[in-house]
Amino acid sequence: MLSDDQVNEIIIEVENVPSGVQSHPSSNQIVPEKTLVNSSFSMVSSISDIGVTDSQSFSDWNDKKSRRLLWFPTSLNDSISQILHSPESLGTDIPCTSHENMQGQKLIASLIPMTSRDRIKAIRSQPRTMEEKRNLRKVADREKSKLSHGIFELSCCAQCLNSISLAYRRSKNSLSELLSSVSLWQKTLKVIGGKFGTSVLSYFNFLRWLLKFNIFSFIVTFSFIIIPQFTIAEKNTLPFTGLEFFTGAGYFRDTVMYYGFYTNSTIQHGKGGASYNMQLAYIFTIGVCLIICFFSLLFSMARYFRNNFINPHIYSRGIAKLIFCWDFTVTHEKAVKLKQKNLSTEIRENLSEIRQENVKLTLNQQLIRFSAHLAAWVVSTGVAIACCVAVYYLADNNSQFLQSHRNPGAVLLLPFVVSCINLAVPRFYSMFGLVERYEMPRHEVYILLIRNIFLKISIIGILCYYWLNIVALAGEECWETFIGQEIYRLLLMDFVFSLADSFLGEFLRRIIGTRVFTSLGLQEFDIARNVLELIYAQTLVWIGTFFCPLLPFIQMITLFIMFYVKNISLMMNFQPPSKAWRASQMMTVFIFLLFFPSFTGVLCIQAITIWRLKPSADCGPFQGLPFFIHAIYSWIDTLSKRPSYLWVVWIYRNLIGSVHFFFILTLIVLIITYLYWQITEGRKIMIRLLHEQIINEGKDKMFLIEKLIKLQEMEKRANPSSLPPERRNMEQPVSLHVREHDAARAPDLRFRRSVQEDNPRA
Repeated sequence: MLSDDQVNEIIIEVENVPSGVQSHPSSNQIVPEKTLVNSSFSMVSSISDIGVTDSQSFSDWNDKKSRRLLWFPTSLNDSISQILHSPESLGTDIPCTSHENMQGQKLIASLIPMTSRDRIKAIRSQPRTMEEKRNLRKVADREKSKLSHGIFELSCCAQCLNSISLAYRRSKNSLSELLSSVSLWQKTLKVIGGKFGTSVLSYFNFLRWLLKFNIFSFIVTFSFIIIPQFTIAEKNTLPFTGLEFFTGAGYFRDTVMYYGFYTNSTIQHGKGGASYNMQLAYIFTIGVCLIICFFSLLFSMARYFRNNFINPHIYSRGIAKLIFCWDFTVTHEKAVKLKQKNLSTEIRENLSEIRQENVKLTLNQQLIRFSAHLAAWVVSTGVAIACCVAVYYLADNNSQFLQSHRNPGAVLLLPFVVSCINLAVPRFYSMFGLVERYEMPRHEVYILLIRNIFLKISIIGILCYYWLNIVALAGEECWETFIGQEIYRLLLMDFVFSLADSFLGEFLRRIIGTRVFTSLGLQEFDIARNVLELIYAQTLVWIGTFFCPLLPFIQMITLFIMFYVKNISLMMNFQPPSKAWRASQMMTVFIFLLFFPSFTGVLCIQAITIWRLKPSADCGPFQGLPFFIHAIYSWIDTLSKRPSYLWVVWIYRNLIGSVHFFFILTLIVLIITYLYWQITEGRKIMIRLLHEQIINEGKDKMFLIEKLIKLQEMEKRANPSSLPPERRNMEQPVSLHVREHDAARAPDLRFRRSVQEDNPRA
């Protein structure tokens, strides 16, 4: 405890204070009687900053430490006035008043007796900026550490645990702030969400998620495949003409871009240096990338599914949160306007969905809608089948076409036709919305996604059949490099068509809708078509990573460019959706489509390539082997002869190479999926019942209020002259107060009556 001659002190007595309170002889600052706190509840009421849990914990401390005085040095006044009410932290030049200083002293005094968890909750509930909250926490921690030896005696273990938990929370908060500060396009996404809603925002969130995905894949392949090959690469002697950027052939053929450039020998620098088996590195790196992608997709689906389907607050309409809650850390003018726009957009989305769910159709309208949907499905399926047949015949005759046309640009014919189909047919599908007329915009997006995914995945399947059953078995020299070049051309042509569509197609549509045919107006952003373009490109990247290890890097560049192109086109050429709707569940659907059928199909294609196809005899890391998988077989046979590596052999034979293990793993995944589905259905039923209960409670209250009003009117009509005029004038505001009070107590009275009926003893 500090002595009286060192510092002046402030006395705060946390208990009932007698009327004739006297000042402490050694203090220069005395808290008046009116400002003293009688109990923890009165302190919370006077400060209006501490929650119920905080007041309860402070009250418990008050009971244990009765008649205990808290002594604070007057240096605390300076720290409070400097930190909590400084012009720098508040952003104003108004000096601190004595009342504000007193409030700060009371707040610090109430925070010190609390536990660390309660103190953090109390500080978070303060309507202050983050900088003020950090400074407030520092002051409370410093003052508590000074008083810890006198009042709060903690054991060494408790102090260590407290310091460890405090360091963990600080490091966690610092890491989260760092990740949020380096997050890509955070401000741009807020602007898009505020102007166009969460439905359009889901596309850009999905694009950013894919970009992070490809960055990770590129880092893995670059570290374990490309860098080792660079160390022994020979100089490229082929000429560079510039056409290679479009065809992917020529100069790029003898670079680390394609499978055929990699060596099949063990890399070793010097006699005593470590050896690097390129065969194992190549196949294990591609395998690890696919495995990590598999678990990342599963984890992302589970996380978005839990947040958007299972959590009940998603269904609770959130109107009260939107109207009555405000983030007090938002102080900048532009940030405030953006926050207001986001709130208004979210309110429109909620109200629009409530209105659309209540739409009822007659029997004739339902029959007409069903006929229109059936006709649209028949036409869309026929168009997709016709496109697939055209691609198959074109791919089947592609080798003959290339032999008869020696022009280097002839190889672009197949990618050009495929890109034209992928650009024109989804737009044709979008026109079906004029006939089908879905009430819920979400349903229209889902239908377009199904039709487009059927078209694009069918085209990719036909191309894979052409590559694996015609090209690979035709005896082509280094057919793996040829497939890598084909996939590169498809990916690049799709990117060029997307840029042309954004800069020309969408721009011309805006000119036509605003100047030529003004009745059309601006178009709305087609979420289904743009999302399927991303899924189509990512599927090609996964297939081609084995044949072209630099494809993740190329996809990373294209996604980075497409974000800015789509953002500029969105702001210039599109209008917000005419029917606002919440898209909180769209990310789950996008990732599910990326997982099935896209990623599962890629796994099947890679399995056929590794287990069933014979590698080229003159190029690549697997030349001379009967199958790609024989590289692993030879490695396992080598390890089986070494006793120290028998555990690796056991893992491979009993887990990786066992069919029963994958059967059990698949069964577990299906069980977990079923449980999640049942939880979702149960939550939906519970939320619907709660909504009905809230509506019934409101009806009961309205019924009781009407009964009370009728009783008062009957009483007035029965005795109109029993009261004098002055009394009748005074009775009017009192009757209003009685109505409100009785209406508030009505549910409680009804509950008591029901309890008494069930239990007569009560």
